[in-house]
Amino acid sequence: MAASVTEMSVADIQSLLKEKQSKVRSLTKKREKLLQQLADIDNQIKDLSGGAAGARFKNDKSLEQYIVDALKKNKKGLTLAELASAIKDAGYQSSSSNFKNVVYQNLYNSDLFKRDSKSSRYVLA
Repeated sequence: MAASVTEMSVADIQSLLKEKQSKVRSLTKKREKLLQQLADIDNQIKDLSGGAAGARFKNDKSLEQYIVDALKKNKKGLTLAELASAIKDAGYQSSSSNFKNVVYQNLYNSDLFKRDSKSSRYVLA
């Protein structure tokens, strides 16, 4: 059984400390090497898939809230294309290849918005 710290000499404690520090350095180097290998694999996946591997944007508000904000600024309403552009301009990030369709689905599935049949513009309900 190992001696307690109070029974060890200063030299023994220093030796033990050096041993532990050496192990920490070794494990740190190993971790850095593994992280680099993981980064290389992520880059290969990204290159092969043509985009970020599973990356999603984190927006500060929901798309619905961006739509509400855009329509509050434009009381006469906005067309789908204008609305999609206004949302992107407001800072919403999406990797969708058809962002207008994403906006349309949100408009269609929410009771907060309605489409003016005369002007084909979306307004707040």
